[in-house]
Amino acid sequence: MLAAVLLTALAASYARAVRAPIETVGADVIVQITGDIPPKLEGLVFPHPNALFPAAAVAAVRAMQGVISLTRGVYMWELAPDHYQSILGIDDSEAGLGSLASRLIDGKPLGAGDQAVLLDSDFATKQNLKVGASIGVGGTKFPVRGIVDAARGGKVVRADVYMALAPAQALAAAAPMVQALYPFSRNDANLLLVKVDRQHLEAVVDKVVALLDKKGIVSSELSFREALSGVLFLSQRMGLIVAAVIGAFAAAFVFRATASAIQERRRELAVLQAIGWSWRHIRQQVLLENAMLAIAGVALGILLALAIAGLLGHISVTLDLPWDLSSTPHFIPEATLNRTQTITVPIGIPWQAAAIAAGGSLFVGLAAAVLLLTSAPQPWSLLHSE
Repeated sequence: MLAAVLLTALAASYARAVRAPIETVGADVIVQITGDIPPKLEGLVFPHPNALFPAAAVAAVRAMQGVISLTRGVYMWELAPDHYQSILGIDDSEAGLGSLASRLIDGKPLGAGDQAVLLDSDFATKQNLKVGASIGVGGTKFPVRGIVDAARGGKVVRADVYMALAPAQALAAAAPMVQALYPFSRNDANLLLVKVDRQHLEAVVDKVVALLDKKGIVSSELSFREALSGVLFLSQRMGLIVAAVIGAFAAAFVFRATASAIQERRRELAVLQAIGWSWRHIRQQVLLENAMLAIAGVALGILLALAIAGLLGHISVTLDLPWDLSSTPHFIPEATLNRTQTITVPIGIPWQAAAIAAGGSLFVGLAAAVLLLTSAPQPWSLLHSE
């Protein structure tokens, strides 16, 4: 019980930690396409991990089995001699403008048709901009509708300026350095945030990778897990496998211990038969003893697991997030972003796994007694020397 509960608890905690960076943006999979460097790094440009995402590919991803929702985005840099800023236009969805609304610290949220922007709080402080001011993006002035604490959402797909998808598409469609590389239109995107049924996550990731071939950049908890392959318990599946192996050895030990106990008590059982106990009553007695031992073992295992989990408190996982997920120009020192992220997750007891382990323990304890006491021995063969 201690092994099963504690191992599955650690496995579940590591799995939650690995999922955390992606889940902060409200998605399970982030999809991008590697492109080319524009002929001139000036004005609005697409970072090379954010090439045009063909409309047919967007439709193909949306239609995949297991995909719950798909949020489109347009991520750009604006490069000028006197300033740099990153811009993200995003769909009006739970993972898009809805996610930004939850991080709003001043002002009002954006709607799908608004020609206004939200600013990252750090960027707003650095530029001395407040709600009600205006900011230029791609030669167009936008009023500042609100300020968001983007850092609270982690370091994935983070920008200085946020806007609705439609105005970002219009800016990209009119940008010379974007059009120099891609036939980007007002209905296109260069970033996808995909919400997936967890049972289909691996299948969806495999299909997207196959669809986009070598140019695809597909980020999910699976890619983070690969980056942390040196850590033992990175998935609930691994924890369950290890717990199941230990459970199999524990079951074998219980069978052996029960067999040894019955063998040592042969004379005692023979005496009980000799004084009138039926074999059915003897089996019931042994079953009751094994059940009590199993219940005590289950209770002690859970108490020890709770104590150890309480002492450990939490687990921490440090990830180096890929540059692709929040790209900034390497040649602008002030744009450098520290991509190291430490995720701390409390260790919680998985009660469903604990219930399964408890049921398995009770079953093994009773099954051992039933299988080892199938036939009644003849008492006189054991007592002839008494």
